[in-house]
Amino acid sequence: MSVFRPFALFTGLALALLALASPALASGAPTAKQVERVILIGVDGGDGRTVEAMMDAGELPNMARLREMGTFAPLGTALPADSPTAWASLNSGRNPAETAVPGFVRRIFSGRNPEAHFGHVDLNQKAQLEELPDRPFWTKYSADGWMWIGFGAALLGFLILFKAILGMNLVLAVAFAAVLGGVGGFALKNMRASYADTYTYLGNRMAAENFWDIAGEEGVRSIVLDAAQSFGADSPDGVHVLHGLGVPDLRGGLGDWYIYSDNPENLDKPPKRASLGTAGYEYRVDVRSGEVHSTYYGPVNFVQREKYQDELDDIKTRENDTTLGYKESRALQEELRPRKEELMALLGRSKHPDHEPDISVTTGIPKDLSVVPAGDGKYTITLGEESQTLAVGEWSDYYNLSFELSQMIKAKGTTRLKLESFEPNFRLFINTLDIAPEHQPFWQPITQPIEYGAELHRTGDFETYGWACMTMPFKEGQISPETLLEDIQFTFEWRERLFFDQIQRDDWQLFMGLFSATDRVQHMFYQYYDEGHPLYDAEVANRTTTFFGEEIALKDAIPAIFKQVDRVVGRVLDEHLQDGDLLMMCADHGFQSFRHQVNVNNLLAEAGLLTLKPGVPTSAGGKLGDYVDWANTKAYALGLGGVYVNLRGREPNGIVAPEDKDAVVEEIRRALLDYRDPRTGEAVASHAYVTAELHQGDHLDGEPDVMTGFAPTYRVSWGTTGGGALLRSVDNPQAGVDGAPEKITVMGPAVVDNDSPWSGGHPSVAGEHVKGLFFSSQPMALPAGGPDLLHIAPTVLSLLGVAVPPEMDLAPLELK
Repeated sequence: MSVFRPFALFTGLALALLALASPALASGAPTAKQVERVILIGVDGGDGRTVEAMMDAGELPNMARLREMGTFAPLGTALPADSPTAWASLNSGRNPAETAVPGFVRRIFSGRNPEAHFGHVDLNQKAQLEELPDRPFWTKYSADGWMWIGFGAALLGFLILFKAILGMNLVLAVAFAAVLGGVGGFALKNMRASYADTYTYLGNRMAAENFWDIAGEEGVRSIVLDAAQSFGADSPDGVHVLHGLGVPDLRGGLGDWYIYSDNPENLDKPPKRASLGTAGYEYRVDVRSGEVHSTYYGPVNFVQREKYQDELDDIKTRENDTTLGYKESRALQEELRPRKEELMALLGRSKHPDHEPDISVTTGIPKDLSVVPAGDGKYTITLGEESQTLAVGEWSDYYNLSFELSQMIKAKGTTRLKLESFEPNFRLFINTLDIAPEHQPFWQPITQPIEYGAELHRTGDFETYGWACMTMPFKEGQISPETLLEDIQFTFEWRERLFFDQIQRDDWQLFMGLFSATDRVQHMFYQYYDEGHPLYDAEVANRTTTFFGEEIALKDAIPAIFKQVDRVVGRVLDEHLQDGDLLMMCADHGFQSFRHQVNVNNLLAEAGLLTLKPGVPTSAGGKLGDYVDWANTKAYALGLGGVYVNLRGREPNGIVAPEDKDAVVEEIRRALLDYRDPRTGEAVASHAYVTAELHQGDHLDGEPDVMTGFAPTYRVSWGTTGGGALLRSVDNPQAGVDGAPEKITVMGPAVVDNDSPWSGGHPSVAGEHVKGLFFSSQPMALPAGGPDLLHIAPTVLSLLGVAVPPEMDLAPLELK
C-alpha cells in the first residue's frame, strides 16, 4: 500500500487541478448532444396572445404548422418587460441584477437629486488606443518607433540601390540613403501621429456572458444576427455576430435624424439646428433661384479636438510654471495668450472676434448638401461626393459618406433620404447616419470579428444603428404612417436578405436571427388597431397603403407584419430545416395597447408618500429636484416603472431609515395596487413587484425597489420616465390674505389619456399581460407556469451538448 500512496496522492491532485482548469467540469457536467444544429428566430415584441389568436384564425399557417410539429406556449418575460432588459436576460439566462441592464432608463444622482439616465448603454466612455483590440497594425508601435523603423528600412533599401545596383561611391551612397531614410522615417512618424491617443465610444452595460459565446468556448460555431445588447463582447473564434440593439450611429449617438425645411412657420428659428424632440433636428434652409444649398454634418472630429486640447493643456502647464519669476511669467502669458484664445475659440469654449469655432470639432465634419431641379419633376440631391436624382416622395438609395478625421483615420457611414416636397414648401428628411459595416470604426466595432461586417456587406448596404425603423420621427409627428411603413418594409427586407444569405452557410451549429419590425409596428400602430385608443380615428385607420406589395388599411398593419414573420418561418421550414435540426422561436416580451398614462409621482403624492415643494411653478414638473420636498418625501418614481425609497444613506436627501425600508416598500405596493382610475373605477395595476424578492445579483442596487405591474392599456407616463410629475395651477383659497398669490401649484391627475403616436407598450406592464411567444419544432416538456425567457439560453446549450453554467437562473427545457 505504501508503494502506491504517492501515486494516489499525485493522481488525486492532478484530477483536482484538471477540474479547476476545465470550463466544462467547473460549470457542470456536459450533457449529451441532442440535436445537430439549433436555429433560433428572435421576434422583438412577438406577442404570444396576438400570435395565438392569428394562428387559430388561420392567418399564420406556418407558425400553426410549427405548433403542430412541436410546441407553442406564451413565453414569460423579464421584469421590467423592457427590451434591453429582456434580451440581456434571454441571451445570458440571468436576471437583471446579474446582467446590470435594468432597462432603457436607470437612476443616477446628479448633485443631490436623482435623475434619469440611459440604462442599457454608457455614454462617452474613454479608451486609450492600446486598449482597443481592433486597432490597426500601424498603432502597434509608437510614432518614434515607426520613425526608426522607417529610417532603417529606407536607409537599407536606398543603400542597396545606390551602392549595389547603381555602383555609387560608398560615402555618397550612405549620405544619400541616410537623407532619404530620414524622410521615410519622418513620413512614417507623421502617419502614426495622426492617430488620437484617446477614443470616445458608447459602452455596453451588459455584464453577463451570452449563450453563443459560452457555446463558442466549447467549439460550437455560431452565427448571430442583430444580437441585442451584445456589442463590445469579445467572442471566441468561430462565433460571428452582427450586433443590434445598443449599437450607436456613426456620430456616437442614439439615432440622430434631420429635416431640412423652409416652412414659413420656422422662419423665426435660427439658421442652426432646432430640436424636434427624440434625437431629431431641423435645419432652416432657403430656396434661391429654384435651388437649395446647405450643409450636412457628420461625426465630430475628435482627433483634431484632441490635438487642440493637448496644445491648450500644454499652454496651461507652461503658464503655471512655478519656477519662473513674476516678470518671466507675465511675459510668457502675454506670448501664449493669442494662441490660447484661438484654441479656446476653435474648441467652441469662448467667443472671440478674430477666431471662429472649428465646425468639425464643435458640430461635426461638414459635407455640402444641395437639391437642384433635374427636369421632368425630378431633383438631383448631392450629399457630400454622391448625387442621386429623385422625384418628390421617393426614397434614395444609400449615400456612402467618408469623413476624414486625420491622415490615417476616416469614419465611413451610410444614410438614406426622402424628398418629401419641394414646392410650395421645401422639406427633406435625412435618416440616421449608420456605421458602414464594411468600414467599421476600430474604436466602435459593430460585428465580431470586425471583418465579419465586410462579409455581410457582400449582399449590399444595410442599416446598422441599433434601433432600426423611423419610430422617433413618427412619434414626433414629422413623418406620415405611410412613410414609416415604407421604412419598416425596407428594414425587414434587408434583414431577411442577410438572414437567408447566412443561414445557407454550412459552417455553423447555432444560428440566431432577430426581427424587430413587429415591435416597431406595434409601438406605433395600436392607435389604428385598437378602437378604444384615445387617438383612434376610423377614417384614418381605414386609410390604405401598399405594404409588402399588398393594399392594406393602417388598422391592419399589426397583423400584416406578423404575416411577414410567418412567411420567413415558412421559408426556414421548407428550405433550411434539416434532419437533426431544431427550430426555436422566442420573443423578449409581448404587447398591450397604451391608452392611459399613469403619472406615478402624482399617484405617490395622493398616497402621502411624496410631497410637493411649496411655491414651485407649474413648469417645474420635469425633474424631481425641481418640485419634490425631499424632507417630507418617502418615495419617488423614475424610469419605465421604477419606484425608489428615499433611503437615508443611499439617496443624498434620504429620510427613510434603513430599518424602515421594508415598511415603506409595502406602503408603495399598497398604493399601486389600491389605486383606481378616477374616471372609470378600474384598478390601474394588477401587480406591484418587490425587486429584491425576484432578482439576486451584484447589480441589484442599480434597480428600483418596487416595479409597477400595470393592468392592460395602462403604462407609466412619459413624464414619469424622466422623473417628472404633472403639475397644474388652481385658484388659491387664501388669495389676498397676507399677500398670498391668486394661483397656486398643485399635483395634477395621476391618470391621463395617452395622446402620443407611441400607442402600444410593454414596459411597466405586469409580466402576465405582455408574454411573448415560444415555439419549438420538436415537443418539449414545459414547467407548470409555462416557459420563461430565462429558459432559452440553458436550453440551447443543453441541446448542443454544452454544459450549462451554474450561474444561469433556470434549468434547461427538455425534449419529450
